[in-house]
Amino acid sequence: MGFLLTLLVVLIGLLLLLLSLAVVAFGAYMALGERHREPGVFLAVWWIPAVAASIGILMRDLVTLTVGVLCFVVAGAALVLDLRGTRKPTRQRPARRPPVREPARQEEPTEQRPVSNRRIGTGSTRKATFYESAKRRISDKIEEYRKATS
Repeated sequence: MGFLLTLLVVLIGLLLLLLSLAVVAFGAYMALGERHREPGVFLAVWWIPAVAASIGILMRDLVTLTVGVLCFVVAGAALVLDLRGTRKPTRQRPARRPPVREPARQEEPTEQRPVSNRRIGTGSTRKATFYESAKRRISDKIEEYRKATS
């Protein structure tokens, strides 16, 4: 019975260790990106004590397990408090105004409308505008490059 219990504890410890290392690696991956740098660092730092706690389970060391769990809880509390402090306050929406009705106008056939007003696929006009502006920026950069090289 003692061998099966030891085997069960080792398996649980290995699973927790793999999970903790995966979360630390994910936090490090998040920290590499500029958009999620701070949350990624906090996530990686928060789960390092979980790695220590799972090693304490593997070694069947009560002190390592206790210290790891205690540090994990303290780091989690610090993470929650930090996230609460960095959360942007919600702004109140202004009262909704009734829409202004525009006079009816004649629609031109699709073939005669300018390209910037056409819808592409099932998307909205916003995509066409973004596409057009990106196209214009690229052609401007090409022209600047040609002027610089000639």
